Amino acid sequence: MNMPAYRGIFVSDLDGTLLRGGRISPEDLAAFDGLHAHGVLRVIATGRALHSAEACLPADFPADYVILSTGNQVVHWKTREVLRSSCLLGDEIQGICSTLRGMGMSFMIHDDFPHNHGFAFSRGAKRVGDFERRLALHAPNGREMNGCVDMERASQVLAIADAEDEGLYARIVRELAGCSVIRATSPLDGSSVWIEIFATGVSKAAGVTDIVNRHNLHGAPVAAIGNDHNDRDMLDMAHMPFKIEDSFLGDEKYLTAPNTNDAVARAIAHYTEMLQAGTTSP
Repeated sequence: MNMPAYRGIFVSDLDGTLLRGGRISPEDLAAFDGLHAHGVLRVIATGRALHSAEACLPADFPADYVILSTGNQVVHWKTREVLRSSCLLGDEIQGICSTLRGMGMSFMIHDDFPHNHGFAFSRGAKRVGDFERRLALHAPNGREMNGCVDMERASQVLAIADAEDEGLYARIVRELAGCSVIRATSPLDGSSVWIEIFATGVSKAAGVTDIVNRHNLHGAPVAAIGNDHNDRDMLDMAHMPFKIEDSFLGDEKYLTAPNTNDAVARAIAHYTEMLQAGTTSP
C-alpha cells in the first residue's frame, strides 16, 4: 500500500457523533471529505463490527481507515484490507464465560472476525430489557448456549446490564484483569451499560496508535471527537480532544463541540485552523 505524506490525523466516533439520528449531515460529510485537501488522514473509530459499519457507511465514504469493534480491528476503508485484528482464545473464553455466568449476567460471545456478526448468547439471572432488544435485532445471527460454549476463538464478549447495575463494570474489570474491558452506553436505549471484553490491549486509542505507526506520524497533531465512555482513551491520547456537548464525557479537559448536526464539521474547522497556524493548542 502506498503511504502518501500526511501531516495530521482526525478521528471521529460514529454513533451519536458523526452518525446522528441514523444519518450523517451534509455539513459533516463535506468537512470530513475536505480533510484530505489539508493532508489529514480521515479515521472513523466505532464500536460497530464491519458488517454493521457497512450498513450505515456508503462504500465511497471518504474515510482512509475505519477502526472497528472499539479497536479490535483496523481496516483500510477503500480496499477493506484488514491491518490489525485481535481475538480471545479458548481458555480465555471459558474463563470469561464462567465469570459472567457466576455473576448472573446476560452476555453474547461473538464469533471471530470476519464472521463476528454471529454470536452465542446466555441469559442471566434477571431479565435485561436492552439485552432482549439487541437479541431481537440480531436474532438470525444468534444461538443460545447451554453452559459455556467450546469456542477456539472469539472476537469479543458483550455483557449488558441495566443502568442501575453500572457497578458491575468495575467488578468485571477487577475479575478479568488480563483482558481489555471497555464500558459503553447502549445505542439502543441510551442508558443501559454495555461491557465489552476483548483481548488485552484492545482500545480505540490502540487502533489510532497502529495508524500513527504505519504512517510514521509520531508527533503529528491528532484530533479526535466522541460522545461516550469508550471514546475516552482515544480522546486522552489526542492533541485536540473534542466531546459532544451534554454527552457522557463530562471532563472539562476536553474541548466542547455543540450537540448539533454540524458538530464534527465545527471540530474539523477548529482543527484545520490550528493546523494552518502551526499549533494544536486549543
